[in-house]
Amino acid sequence: MRNDEKIDIQLQSETSDENLTAEELAQQNYDTALRYINIAEHMKQYEDQDKYYHRAIKYLRLARPYIKARPLLRELRKKKYAARAEGKIALYEEACQIRDRARTPNDYYSAQTVFDRIHRHELRHKIPERRITPELYERLLKCADSEQQSIACGEMAEKKAAEMKRHSLFVSIIFIAVIAAILAFSRTTAFYRFAGAALSLIGDHDTAWRCYRIVYDRSEDADAYADYQEQRYQAALAASDSTDEETLDTVYSNFYSLAREDYKDSGEHLVALEKENIRQTDPGDIVMFANLEWRVLTNEGSQALLIKDKSISGIPFQEQNKPVNWEDSHARRWLNNDFLNENFCKEEINALMTATVTADANPVYNTDAGQDTADRVYLLSSDEAERYHDILHDTETCWWLRTPGASKDTMSFVYPDRTVMNYGYDATDDTFSLKPAMWVDISE
Repeated sequence: MRNDEKIDIQLQSETSDENLTAEELAQQNYDTALRYINIAEHMKQYEDQDKYYHRAIKYLRLARPYIKARPLLRELRKKKYAARAEGKIALYEEACQIRDRARTPNDYYSAQTVFDRIHRHELRHKIPERRITPELYERLLKCADSEQQSIACGEMAEKKAAEMKRHSLFVSIIFIAVIAAILAFSRTTAFYRFAGAALSLIGDHDTAWRCYRIVYDRSEDADAYADYQEQRYQAALAASDSTDEETLDTVYSNFYSLAREDYKDSGEHLVALEKENIRQTDPGDIVMFANLEWRVLTNEGSQALLIKDKSISGIPFQEQNKPVNWEDSHARRWLNNDFLNENFCKEEINALMTATVTADANPVYNTDAGQDTADRVYLLSSDEAERYHDILHDTETCWWLRTPGASKDTMSFVYPDRTVMNYGYDATDDTFSLKPAMWVDISE
């Protein structure tokens, strides 16, 4: 509860309107007004003074029909507007002093806060020229640019922050350059090792990890590699709250590289970023998962079906020319082993849902498809390719489906223009490509 609310409650609780005559009620309002006047004159902030003078005027108006309050009312109005003007001028001058003495961004932000406070108050509480003396009004006009001053202080704060950052960087660079001159004879490795240490101390983790990476590439030093990992991890953490798209792409890349090496909890941060991105998508949108581009086929809130946007070439559906189905295919083994292990970290693999992949017969030729399977990654069926036809995009090559073709040694496929070819083609043909699909758990 605010202090002014406590004062109101206290004033109201000391008297009761019950059983009072009109004259007694008027006297009560008059006394309340006097007490508000007394409170106002003891307030330090002009906004509080203004507020309590306003309340006093309110109660004087209620008392006016029975008590000769008009002279006091006129005087109080003058006091109210004079106090409002004097307070604004004093606060404006205080803000100007803070601004003129400012040495740091926080000093400018402090001045901006005061100017903004003045501007917000004057938007709600105007000061008519006729209510104050000409001299006071002339002084008041000189303080009429509080909004512009607030904006200017904000800009000066940002400029000062940039200057200080450049200065800090300049000092750091000079310091590093001096030491580098001393170590010129062994510049290749020693310089970058020292630069990495210095930059990590001032919080420039992004440049520091690149220095340590150079040291490791030249020396294969295990300590340098550990420093490289830690600085890259710290760089990703420091930038993870950014709203800049390019910065977030860098954060994603850093966490992905570290997650592939199972460094600390990088995999958890990586999957959290991926899930958050997927939760905000609609069917047809492109998202990153395992550092690959995927197209969203459906987003059900807690889970989403993705299909790889660019197809994978060079992998035949089956390596040997014999009857084939999805259950026993080379494509299934490769996708759920080599493909996952080469591209996904363990946290990403754990985020994939094990789907029941139905073995649907060919919808035209009724060719048997074998048994249902349980897979993390799989290929679409003919029916699913038809269902998501409008979301899929044209490709450069034909790509396999898991539905058998007209005969047992063929598989259905999708033509580059998204036409589903149920007649099928020789399953050993390696000119066709794969477009893996997967369900991702995106619950929080």
